[in-house]
Amino acid sequence: MSRWVTGWSLGGAVVAIAASLLVTIIALCRRIVGQAQDITQALDGARVQSDALFGLTETNAAVASITADLRTVREGLEQS
Repeated sequence: MSRWVTGWSLGGAVVAIAASLLVTIIALCRRIVGQAQDITQALDGARVQSDALFGLTETNAAVASITADLRTVREGLEQS
């Protein structure tokens, strides 16, 4: 009879260890999900803040075109 008790006790201990590991893993997963949501929100905020930078190339091209046209006009005025 004592072998049965020992077997059931060891089996119970194994189940308890497995259950505690499972609870720990689930808690860590929930923490990771929360951190991932925070990171996603931060990245979305950074993207919104930096959207204007993507139009900077077009702005630089427009400024270069205006500058070239002004230079042409100035040179034309100097020649007349």
